[in-house]
Amino acid sequence: RELTSQHPYAEVYIGKPHVWTVDINDLSEVEKAVKSILNQKIDPYLPYEFTCEGMLQRMNAFIERQDFCHGQVMWPPLSALQVKIAEPGKSCKQVCQESQLICEPSFFQHLNKDKALLRHNIECLTMESANDILVPSFDGRRKHCVFQGDLLLFSCAGSHPTHRRICPCRDYIKGQVALCKDCL
Repeated sequence: RELTSQHPYAEVYIGKPHVWTVDINDLSEVEKAVKSILNQKIDPYLPYEFTCEGMLQRMNAFIERQDFCHGQVMWPPLSALQVKIAEPGKSCKQVCQESQLICEPSFFQHLNKDKALLRHNIECLTMESANDILVPSFDGRRKHCVFQGDLLLFSCAGSHPTHRRICPCRDYIKGQVALCKDCL
């Protein structure tokens, strides 16, 4: 996997003017960025989720929804699931971010069967199981679906050159990425 940033969270959720991403091998780009940074006057910024109050809000949401008496409760709730279909060569992380969403790995298990895909107009004429970070995915031309054989390998990061990934996205509260909008 190729790294695109030293701190993806800061790049995606904070961004300019507080976070700058440059190609370190392009000296003119680096020089331009440094000059721009030196010429701006900005106030400090701390995302809400990094404050004490933000952490307590997250902890409260998680603790209130624990239920040790009635089996495992789905968290975040399945109602937050928004399925996106990636083009070949794109990861679920990319596809979700393009829609201002976040990829939620805990939802993959709900998309890892042909009946689930049929609800999203994906028909599987042939199927196989694979232990790979690039699945679940499908080849629309052949109507061939590949499902995850090892539930520990679900990944938002992988992309397949010819298959389209089936991506479990969800929304989030700005400044509190761990929580979906209906999670409070």
